[in-house]
Amino acid sequence: MLLINPAQEKFGGFLSRYVPVGIPVALGCLAAALTKAGVAVKVVDEEITEVTPSRLRELVAGLEKPYVFGISCLTAHVVRGYALAKMLRREFPDCTIVFGGLHPTSLPGEALAHPEVDYVVRGEGEDTVVKLYRALRGDGDPRDLPGLSFRRDGEVVHNPDAALIPELDDIPLFPYELFAHPKYDMGFITTSRGCPYACTYCSQRMLTGTTYRYKSAQRIVEEVSLLADRYGQKAIVFYDDNFCFKKRRVLEVCDALIAAGLHQRVEFSIQTRADNFHADIVPRMAAAGFKHVGFGMETGVDRLADLIAKDETVQQHLDAVAVAKRYGMEVSLFMIYGLPTETRADREATYDLVQGQKVQASKYNNLIPYPGTPIFEDLKKTDRLRIAPGWSNFNSTLSVTRSIFDRTPLPYVPETTSEWELKRDIVRYNFRTYLKAEAVKGILLGRKGPGWYKLPRRWYLRPRELFHVTRIGFNALVNLTVANLPLRVTEPVMNALNPAMRERPRVRGYTSAQYRPTGWSLEQARARSFALNQAKHARKSGGAGILPLSALQRRARPPVAAASPTGVTPPLSGEE
Repeated sequence: MLLINPAQEKFGGFLSRYVPVGIPVALGCLAAALTKAGVAVKVVDEEITEVTPSRLRELVAGLEKPYVFGISCLTAHVVRGYALAKMLRREFPDCTIVFGGLHPTSLPGEALAHPEVDYVVRGEGEDTVVKLYRALRGDGDPRDLPGLSFRRDGEVVHNPDAALIPELDDIPLFPYELFAHPKYDMGFITTSRGCPYACTYCSQRMLTGTTYRYKSAQRIVEEVSLLADRYGQKAIVFYDDNFCFKKRRVLEVCDALIAAGLHQRVEFSIQTRADNFHADIVPRMAAAGFKHVGFGMETGVDRLADLIAKDETVQQHLDAVAVAKRYGMEVSLFMIYGLPTETRADREATYDLVQGQKVQASKYNNLIPYPGTPIFEDLKKTDRLRIAPGWSNFNSTLSVTRSIFDRTPLPYVPETTSEWELKRDIVRYNFRTYLKAEAVKGILLGRKGPGWYKLPRRWYLRPRELFHVTRIGFNALVNLTVANLPLRVTEPVMNALNPAMRERPRVRGYTSAQYRPTGWSLEQARARSFALNQAKHARKSGGAGILPLSALQRRARPPVAAASPTGVTPPLSGEE
């Protein structure tokens, strides 16, 4: 089976030449599960290699016919995924094309509206993809599988959701060997799945609901040792959405890393919620080699945090920053600009607050109301949402990684600001953050740390690199200059250059009281938790990890299909 990560554009835009590429973790996990099941599998990532007909013919060499292709799509790249599906069908008419990932999970009907797409795997894919591949080779009927959407007699059919994998230790070790390209940053590990909170903008909840699962401390030590010993990684990032949710598990991981001596060889970085970053676990984390923590603060205004059901206060974030610094940990704060009812004054207050914390790094992304989330359902009822063909503008770094004159519309602009005003602020505050002496010095000297890109060694002695660095510097300077000119001067000019911007001006008199947010469905959360508990019982009774097809069909009754979002839900652990 050939697994493909499509890329509509290179990550980092005009900075992409020097931006380290994150490994497509989802495809790696699928590849590991397929390999464990005895399936020959290859992976191609368009961030590294563009897929062309000639390249396809090279990639399928040695794979079983008729070929099966899996395409994992984020929203910003799904348009490229559909183009690849057409290419695959044209080159291999008898092939089977399977879509998966966050975007097809939220909109399986959209994917299946493309005749080249045969199946959509919704939710976690490791179990379902293995069973689907076996069924396509004659072991059962793929139309009986939970978690699958497909066409039957011209109608789209959505089978009930598949249960989540009950034990993450059952997933094989990540196949780092498939991603040995020097462009990749291999220093990462995933040790948990899920975040049992109700933030209305977070698409991850579509996959995991309110459940939270994690690998054992022993398994984590095994994977960290692999990265340190075989791949020479001295700095490893935990890709978990919320590393610190379970205090006991954090302490167990710290103790295991110390016992293995890994805290003396590797520095660790995490991302977590501020209200889970408890002062009584931070000393142990610092002793175990954790040197950096990132918080998704999103905004410095409590009113805005409440509107997106963040369930955290600004003060909790400031307290967490102080605790981290007290124990020698560096901090990054990740922010979102363009939240509903946000004003220019809110963005300025957020920036000033963040800068006052003197953290290692901060970043200001534009809001992406991902399909399937409550915030998308709310905002699509307004006239402030813009979906470019193929969702190609649903890119959280849209304003910063392109020319400021780029005409691609922001996906959403609140009524309390104009499109140019929002775009200008995103560019202005990001460049103010990064174009500082220490950050620029680190970039030019090739140091790993704050900054969006890293230059190669002795780049200044290579004419080709000098050309590209000069071009990037020119683009950055133009963006920064235009963004810092007075708004009253630039807005008429930018609206004249891009008349579509005039369609979303600031609406005078609009207040926060006019925005009524909804939230995630309680029924949906309960269905996910019920299905997970059912899978746990099935695993215990059968002694299996990722179950074979026949065993799953015998033991696990598919859960009830999830309801649509109706209200905000409290955190549920799914760990009964």
